[in-house]
This record gives sequence, C-alpha cells and structure tokens, in this order.
Amino acid sequence: MSGKTLKILVVDDTEANLSLFDKFIRRMGHETIFATNGLEAVARFEECRPDLVLMDVMMPEMDGYEATRQIRTLCNENWVPIIFMSAKASADDQVMGLEAGGDDYLTKPVNLKILAAKITAMQRISEMQQALEDTASELLQYRDDAEQEMQLATRLMARITRSATLADSLLKVWILPAVHMSGDLVAAARPFDDRLYVLLADATGHGLSAALMQMPVSQTFYDMAQAGYSVSSMVTAMNRQLRALMPRDRFVAATVVVFDERNRLFEVWNGGNPEALLVDDDVGVIHRFMPRSPPLGIVGEDDFDARTEILQVAQGAELLLYSDGVLDADDAQGNTFDESGLAMAIDGKSGQGVCERVAATLRAHLGKRRGQDDISVVGIRCPAPDE
Repeated sequence: MSGKTLKILVVDDTEANLSLFDKFIRRMGHETIFATNGLEAVARFEECRPDLVLMDVMMPEMDGYEATRQIRTLCNENWVPIIFMSAKASADDQVMGLEAGGDDYLTKPVNLKILAAKITAMQRISEMQQALEDTASELLQYRDDAEQEMQLATRLMARITRSATLADSLLKVWILPAVHMSGDLVAAARPFDDRLYVLLADATGHGLSAALMQMPVSQTFYDMAQAGYSVSSMVTAMNRQLRALMPRDRFVAATVVVFDERNRLFEVWNGGNPEALLVDDDVGVIHRFMPRSPPLGIVGEDDFDARTEILQVAQGAELLLYSDGVLDADDAQGNTFDESGLAMAIDGKSGQGVCERVAATLRAHLGKRRGQDDISVVGIRCPAPDE
C-alpha cells in the first residue's frame, strides 16, 4: 500500500486477537505495537508515540475507557485517532467510548474489511495532519524570518532617516504607523543655529515598501539641508530622483519648511500634503499653506512647481503639519476624525502646544485602534519673547 506507514498501537488482553491484528496490519504495510492492558497501553503510547490506537474496552488493570482518557492527556495538541474494538455493542457503550476520547467504535467480532477501510481513512487524515504541521512550521519560520528582517529594516530606516535629529526644542512630532513600519517620514536638520529645516513626507502605501520610497527623499533632504540649499532646490532634486527611481504609480506627498528663527520667517513648500496651518492660540488659524504642486515623483521637471511661500509670524505662533491619515482616522464606530476633529483639537485650550493637542485628541478618537493610514503630526513653534 502506498502512503505513510502508520505505527499502530493494538491494545487487547487476548493473545489470539493480538496475533490476528498483527498479521492483518503488517499485510497492510504498517507497523504494530502491542499492549495487553490499559496501564501498559498508556506506557507504550508515551514511549512509542503511535499514529493510531486500536483499543479494547474490557481488560485487567485498567479498562480501555480510562486508558483512552489518560492517552488523550498525553497527546497535548497532537491528534492521535483512537478506535475502540469491543464486544460491548450497546449504544450506551459506544457513547461511553466516544465520550472517553475515542474517535470511532467497532464491535467484535471485527469486520476486517471495515477495519481496513477505517485504517486507510485514518492514514489519509494522518497524512493531511502531517502536511498541515509542515505548512504551519514553514509559516512559523517565514514569520520569524519576516520579523527579523522587519527589525533590521526598522533599525536601518531609523539610521537613514536620522530620527535622533528630531530632538529640537522648537519641534514636536507624533507618528502612529498603520502597520509596524511607517510610510510617513518626519526629518529635521539645523545646519545653522538660527535655521531649522523640517520635512514631512507621506509615501503611497504602507509598511516597508512605502518606507523604502523615503530613502532617497531623506538622503537628499539631509545632504542639501546641511549644505544650506534653498527649499526650491531641495524639492526639485527630490522630484528628479523619484522620477528616475520609482514607477509612475508611486509618489511621495511632501511638505518642506525652513524656519528662520532670527527673523521669524516660515518658508513652506507643500506638494500634495494637507494644508499646513499657522496657529495662534489667541486667534486660531491665521494662515493656511495650501499645496501648490502635485506630490514628488508625478510630473517632470518642466511641469514641476518648486515655488515656496514665505510668511513672517508673531512670537508664540505654531506651524502645524500633518499627513492625510489624520483626517481619515476612524473611531470604533466608524466616525472619521476629518476637519471637524482637527478644528476642535486646534481650538482646545489645555496649556499644551497645537501638535500635542491634536495628538491627544486623535489618541482619544482612535482608542486602541490604529489608523487606516499612517498618521503624522508635526508642530514647529516660533519661540515666545521670554524663551
């Protein structure tokens, strides 16, 4: 017979029955293990770990029902079929066998053709179980490998995006990825004492594939910021790189800001992100930096608009940047945060900055949920006179 060779434990206190079943099972191509009572059956099961048990009921030392109960405790998560074979043929006897943990019940004298069919069926089930265990083992290995790769990618992305540079006294950042790795990127650089460069970028998609799109953007941002390039030059170079590297259906929405602290000037370029909001706590939103260009990577250099908007601001004002995942965030009832939730957070008077108020309101809105999209909130504050 083709297929998996089964190791079958036969439990019976009659020598003639053991001899009959041994010859029959070996002719089918399987291996036989013997036990002559319930206690011996439990010990042999623990020692040999058979694939199938043929269990008599009436035996000395321990009956088949109790032996089956104890064998079931030894199986743990593995399923081993147990077929009762007994002269006790009443419906109550069969129910007792099934309730004790048996999977089938044959009455003696056993019809060998039916027994052969039962063993063949159990052989097919055993093969399917083994295939499922192999698949589960492979999936577990894939998951472990993926987690290791994700941890490595996360550490690599943290170094590439230089997340430590976000520790600036004028900058507040809150990021909540939709999955383990964010497709949003917040980067900051202060190449001069009085000038802070900030980038908020939102790549299409989620996770690692979206994060990888941020690598050329972040590298260009840091290199050109450190060299003191203009915002227009920076975004033009980013757009050129993405056009050269990425498929046309992949792009990066971005907002680039330079804050001139000495002169209290915000210079802003917005390509495809939600409007950047300049907020005064006493007045509310006093200016909106609208998107003036499509996201990076969509249009060629001839059609790319790199013009920026420059505004002088009052001391104490805060520029709020956020990705579109903020407006799209749903609570447990499916209510979207949208512009009304953002306006409520901005208008709230809690003694916190605007970025912190929006982040706190969003956390309360989401509860324990993550957003459908990556969420990023950034605040850049013009210091007050006493700072």
